[in-house]
Amino acid sequence: MRQLLTLVLAAALASSVLAPAAQAQSDPRQRTLLVTAIGPDGLPVETLDAEDVVVREDGVAREVLKVTRSTAPMDITILVDNSLASTRALQDIRLGLEQFVTNYAGPHPITIMTVADRPTVQVASTTGKPQLVSAVKRLFAQPDSGAMMIEGIVDASRAIQKRKPARATIIAITSFGTEFSDRGFQFALDALAESGATLHVLELQDTQRADPTSQNMRDRNVVIDRGTTETGGARELIIANMNLTDALQKVGRIALTQHEVLYGRPDRLVPAKEVEVFSARPTLKIRANTLQANRVRR
Repeated sequence: MRQLLTLVLAAALASSVLAPAAQAQSDPRQRTLLVTAIGPDGLPVETLDAEDVVVREDGVAREVLKVTRSTAPMDITILVDNSLASTRALQDIRLGLEQFVTNYAGPHPITIMTVADRPTVQVASTTGKPQLVSAVKRLFAQPDSGAMMIEGIVDASRAIQKRKPARATIIAITSFGTEFSDRGFQFALDALAESGATLHVLELQDTQRADPTSQNMRDRNVVIDRGTTETGGARELIIANMNLTDALQKVGRIALTQHEVLYGRPDRLVPAKEVEVFSARPTLKIRANTLQANRVRR
């Protein structure tokens, strides 16, 4: 009986602790967006104030109530183009990724996927650095293969949706080689919106190039363009493969340095169709995941 009473009291206490958070999350008069602030030097800004951010719904400005630094672990998925086109870049990819996982794995879980011929999980989501480093060292270009980057983004997004992390990012390292994905860009954008992940893309210029006018290549370019812009991510063109290590470190900092923007909104029957986020300071750029905000009606 005493054990039962203890369990009942513990459950009641847990409910009383969780209730305010759940109530705030379900309050239709408030909404939280994850944003990244980029300074003039191209690096993320560590401190952001409420007066620095402008949020509009259907063109109407909303009151920004609070801005706080997001500290939840980041669910990181790395997509690697290991197709034939990336052959001469693979050594630099391995060096860059080894440094990346050494710096960021634990507390942040990392998944590594390759996209040659088909998306393949090399390491499932883990914080274990030895396991991740070992997988990175085993990355090699697959002979006579093309990339399926769109399919990789779809698969990564769906896996993130199942894990339901507090925040997530996909970092894609891609060549300019052939794209073999059959599905169009909308599949990837829809999957990204449902997952809530931010997409960052590093494009390796010193790789083999495919016909940019093919439909598959056009679809991949749309995903890279809209996926990064509308999820609040970064798109970096890597001119020399040896610069990938520094570029990955920079993107890692950008991906992890996020702020939670809480803003007020009227209680209305018809949800807003378009959410926009701007910077109130000319020297500051604000990136937000409007792709998710404009798909999820809350």
